[in-house]
Amino acid sequence: MNQLTLYYGVDVSKDTLHISYQTGTDASGQPQWAYQTLPNELDALEQWSTQLPSNSHLIFEYTGTYSARLGWVLALHNRPFSILTPSQSKGFATTLKSISKTDRSDAVLLARYGQVFQPPVSQLTDETLHQLRQQHKHLNDLRISQQAVANQLHALSFDPRASQKVKASLLVLQQSYLTQIALFEAELDQLSLQELQTISERMQRVKGIGPASAQALCTATNGLTGFESAKAVAKFVGIAPTQTQSGSSIHRRGRMARTGLGYVRGLLYMAARSARKYNEGCKALYERLRAKGKCHKVAMVAVMNKLVHQVFAVVKNNVEFV
Repeated sequence: MNQLTLYYGVDVSKDTLHISYQTGTDASGQPQWAYQTLPNELDALEQWSTQLPSNSHLIFEYTGTYSARLGWVLALHNRPFSILTPSQSKGFATTLKSISKTDRSDAVLLARYGQVFQPPVSQLTDETLHQLRQQHKHLNDLRISQQAVANQLHALSFDPRASQKVKASLLVLQQSYLTQIALFEAELDQLSLQELQTISERMQRVKGIGPASAQALCTATNGLTGFESAKAVAKFVGIAPTQTQSGSSIHRRGRMARTGLGYVRGLLYMAARSARKYNEGCKALYERLRAKGKCHKVAMVAVMNKLVHQVFAVVKNNVEFV
């Protein structure tokens, strides 16, 4: 354990931060922990971050937008921090045989994680890329909502007694969604960075990968920067298969990890539908798995993984797709 670094564990919730760090040990050698709470508000975070000792290193879980303020303030004041996935802290708690789960105990657990593993410092995403990711996700959410309204209108068309007020309301919503979709599509075409656009075009060399799936994958992974293998990309996106096997008695069916971005997985699935028809490698894989008795969903996940491997090879080697 690096004694020069003071690890702070921060359990983040919507309204409150629960913070703990080791102050020393008692006579029996047991660690003693300080504990405090802090409002999850910018002013409070700003004031607190300026009072942190120079050797502090903060450990907290990624909790979506709830942890965004903390990461932003720490980066602003050049305070080192590491962002963990919930599975990392959960696995660590299992190894410690921890049976209690409170905000305070979670903060201590995160601080102990830092002491044991000394995780690397996390970096916030570049501002432009951060904006691009948010807008891509929002555009995908708009499309999903628009399709849901379209489905409702289609269902009402079969009802001769359908409420005209309901139909009129749905038509207004549909037009609003279509307007916003067109607006964001136009803006994203202008905002996309030139380098990412070049990589996105390379991705589209793979049969089945279209502009939407290429842009989403490119933006989510920052053009595959920092990924050393296609498996790492698949794990990040959340399509890597899990495996549960122990001895001869435990052998559970594998599932997608789903640890990444749902909207990217959705677009990759749509790309896989096209790839299993027109991409020879994906088509052969799909048919081979189906012939072995694998269900459609399992075969499609395999095709999604195949697409990621093909995209990775084409982009990293800058070659044409064969």
